[in-house]
Amino acid sequence: MEGDDSLTVVYQLNNVTVKYADRAALNNVSCTIQEGKWISVIGQTGAGKSTFAKVLKGLILTIDGEYWINQQPAHRDAKGQLKVVPEIGYVFQYPEHQLFETTVYKELAFTPRLQGYSQQEIEILIETILAQVGLSEEIVTSVPFQLSGGQKRRVAIASVLMMNPKLLILDEPTAGLDPASRDAMLRLLKKWQQQENRTVLYLSHQMNDVAEYSDEVIVFQAGRLMGHMDTNALFLDNAPLLEQLGLSLPEPVQLLKLIEELSGQKIEVPSCREQDIFEKVWQIKHARSF
Repeated sequence: MEGDDSLTVVYQLNNVTVKYADRAALNNVSCTIQEGKWISVIGQTGAGKSTFAKVLKGLILTIDGEYWINQQPAHRDAKGQLKVVPEIGYVFQYPEHQLFETTVYKELAFTPRLQGYSQQEIEILIETILAQVGLSEEIVTSVPFQLSGGQKRRVAIASVLMMNPKLLILDEPTAGLDPASRDAMLRLLKKWQQQENRTVLYLSHQMNDVAEYSDEVIVFQAGRLMGHMDTNALFLDNAPLLEQLGLSLPEPVQLLKLIEELSGQKIEVPSCREQDIFEKVWQIKHARSF
């Protein structure tokens, strides 16, 4: 997809290949990630999603190709290996497994203390971040391992947000959560992303969530980048691509396609988001029957 030149290109991969033994986990991938967008990454298991995200974070030391950050080559060590990019936050699947401190306060204060923040600055930051992830301040004295599963997840994500990352990578962060908890978590993260025009890279198998929260979608298959486009363009106009890759349409879009088939007409909707589609379907339902 051609980007808008008025937006700052923050991260850029040029012809990047990553090999594990004889297998190419990424194969000649070129891609740009722009500021202020929620960009989802989709594909079957083993398509290259996590490898792509780890390259951006600098967790894969050796790559073929170029990696640029803010129009400068990504930092490498004396051996030419990529260094970890500190301004990128990375939330793994089951991030609560990364908790290690004895209280929530110590967990959240760990990174800013290393970065030289004062006690007062840390306390203000913790108060702000806890509110952003939907936790009360009283939780700071709790032992992380004694919290509920949902609370642990939020504390772990809060510890990453304490870094105030310029790019936040979310690798299936709602894995194992029930639908209500998943929706609540994603709404909080979307609000955080929009507040200061931050950038999110969201790896997911949940097409409904991808359609609901994304500005753009990157599609991988067998290590190859198959598309990078506007979310509405992908789900409303490129169903054959998804079918070719064995990926399903979001359920609201499936409903829309069914109504189009039954009515024999193309139905224009503002977006692929659930509310926009359901409102249009509701209008049609009251206008005619099939």
